[in-house]
Amino acid sequence: MNLAAPLFNSSLPAIRTSIAGISNAKYEQLTDGSKEIYKQVLRIFERHKLEYFLFAGAIVGYVRNGRMPPWNDDLDVIIFEDQIKIFEDRILPLLRECGYACWPVAAPYAGGGYHILALQQDANSRHASIELADGIQVVVPWAQIDVFYTSVDEAGFIRNLSNWGMYHTKEVPEAWVRPGTFVHLDSFRARVFSHYEDDIWHEYGNVAKNIVVHSHDKVALKLMGSDWEKFEFDYDALLSTNVRGIPPSLSRTRLAEFVPGAGQQIEASADANFDTIAKMICEGGFSEVTLTGADQSFWVLDLKRLFPSVKLDVLISTEKEAKRAVHLRRFIDSVKCSDPAVRKIYEDCLLATDATFNSKRGDST
Repeated sequence: MNLAAPLFNSSLPAIRTSIAGISNAKYEQLTDGSKEIYKQVLRIFERHKLEYFLFAGAIVGYVRNGRMPPWNDDLDVIIFEDQIKIFEDRILPLLRECGYACWPVAAPYAGGGYHILALQQDANSRHASIELADGIQVVVPWAQIDVFYTSVDEAGFIRNLSNWGMYHTKEVPEAWVRPGTFVHLDSFRARVFSHYEDDIWHEYGNVAKNIVVHSHDKVALKLMGSDWEKFEFDYDALLSTNVRGIPPSLSRTRLAEFVPGAGQQIEASADANFDTIAKMICEGGFSEVTLTGADQSFWVLDLKRLFPSVKLDVLISTEKEAKRAVHLRRFIDSVKCSDPAVRKIYEDCLLATDATFNSKRGDST
């Protein structure tokens, strides 16, 4: 089967970035930016002794080939009723202090749990875009963790409160879940069901043979009875031959020749896109760059990927930018701010994050 048509828009350029994924993909994407947020949030859970259990799509990938699927656009966790007070009284306030948006599930599932969100360019739309290069817009996926409140019925099966989730109709015994075990998934560790393989087979069937590219309510591709290894080979081959890992104005040769000049500094114009900034750094040999645009901080992961020795400074002007800078602080060398009120938001959020992690600035691995 030709995978290109259902998964990618061939009329658009195919450029992979750490923050936005592949520019012409038709499915929601797992990105390095999202994984950075997931590491931070799960670390908060664990530092404060919340008993959570990661399940669903991420564990489908782990059972199948030890990695999250590239289309895994969120994390799903359950917590039992005895953990709700800990989560609401201790964890939620900490997450909010650390700059995360935390929203209770709306009707008709009110009372069923919470959404935890970060990296939202526009809190009202998942489709707001930023400019990667001239004529190329990309969407930064929201980093989202859904926390499902869960009970145990008289028969010993787990049930989602308010029917939000998959377990209110499934016969999954509590004994499959508790006490849980830890696995290393991509770049972070997570607690999962004690019998996570039994749960995955029960919920999804043979995931080595059934391949569903599914994001939220959209199914981009469904291959039942297909071999995962062949699919993965074809998918990786498609990416390796059609997707660039660098912006259009750069070549791998030019990038390999880049040497930053000592003391060479520049301030990027507020409307400069990622391609323009990367070309400017490469051609000018700059060792320090100040990003001034409202959405330019999204590109710090990719600028550090391309130019690891270049110092990145970020100008923040709003509360949203301040919180984003805290979440991406591992890739930012310094923050500049002309508004004392915004500076205080940033410092308070950073202080809460560092106190929560009980570690030095920038340690979020």
